[in-house]
Amino acid sequence: MRRLLILACTVVFLDVTFFAVLTPLLPDYRDDHALSEAGVGVLSGSFAAGTLVMALPAGWFAAHFGPRRAVLTGLAGIGVFSPVFGLADHIVLLDVSRFFQGASGALMWAGAMTWVITSGQPEQRGALVGTVIAAAVVGELAGAPLGAVAHQVGTEIVFTSVLFLAIGLGLLAMTIPVPAVTERQAVRPALAAARQSKLGRAVMILLAPSVAFGMVIVIAPLRMDDLGASPFLIAAAFALGSVTEAVIGPFIGRYSDRAGRTGPYAIGLSLLAIAVAVIGIFNVLPVLFAAVVLMAFASGIAFTPASALLTDVASSAGINQGYASGASNVAWGGGQMAGAFGGGILAGAAGFILPCMLTVILLGTMATVARRTEETAPAVEVAG
Repeated sequence: MRRLLILACTVVFLDVTFFAVLTPLLPDYRDDHALSEAGVGVLSGSFAAGTLVMALPAGWFAAHFGPRRAVLTGLAGIGVFSPVFGLADHIVLLDVSRFFQGASGALMWAGAMTWVITSGQPEQRGALVGTVIAAAVVGELAGAPLGAVAHQVGTEIVFTSVLFLAIGLGLLAMTIPVPAVTERQAVRPALAAARQSKLGRAVMILLAPSVAFGMVIVIAPLRMDDLGASPFLIAAAFALGSVTEAVIGPFIGRYSDRAGRTGPYAIGLSLLAIAVAVIGIFNVLPVLFAAVVLMAFASGIAFTPASALLTDVASSAGINQGYASGASNVAWGGGQMAGAFGGGILAGAAGFILPCMLTVILLGTMATVARRTEETAPAVEVAG
């Protein structure tokens, strides 16, 4: 199990690192390609769009062909399209290669999460999910400073390195067996089980903090840049927040295994709403810096129990965890895309306050909805 956790954590680390690496580079791409706020949102959201489009196919792939093949296919894709992005000098090619990076990441996530969940014990699900998500958060931590490095040394070197990392991880994956208990599940019975469960509501619960995060990673760097922040200062804000998020994730996961998912989720959304409101309202650079740190910390509190709750609902409904991982990617990719695209478009049309306030309303609504959804998960699944 230890080697599998190392593989899963490293896979999601790689994926999220090269999602987050773009954050401090957005002002550069805006200036180099004369992009509007909406154009910046498209570039930033293309990764999440690829994740969204591939989310359900990736879940089916993991359920039908097994999690290891899903991981290997995703690694092959990100190993190819990351260097393409780093070498590209046209906005269309940048958007397209970024899209396929996200699609590859969906396969990596679906395979890694399915592999870990089916190999672990149900009563440890929150802790396992929290550990993998913590690795993703460390990817956020590494991604922002790495983007600042790419600002200095060039995107060609940084993004081309992914090819070699993907090869190494693929070789490691080949040495780890898939658990014998993994069972295939056809699409039709999975859909039937999903319709009779509250999986859709669980997806919405995970989608809410994803929308907020996608919106903030577009608006916060632009706001900080307008106030005179350098790429390194922008990276430092996201990195510092990611440190706190990485630390809190596993603890929140273990706590949710004992006490339930919705309590910590509601706390995370409340703090996230405060951070988003501050980012939309205040024009003081140190305040925005602190709000970005709070946003990352609050996201860690919300994401882990929301992700574990989705797997609980899927498990109680008899849905293969490959499809559950695909549903998680729908929530994450759809939320990130909506937040990035919508935030960029609304900010360009009406300023920064409107998208932030709409996001605050969404977060408040989902905190209420979450209370009803956990009833579908048996107590033994949550509390052990």
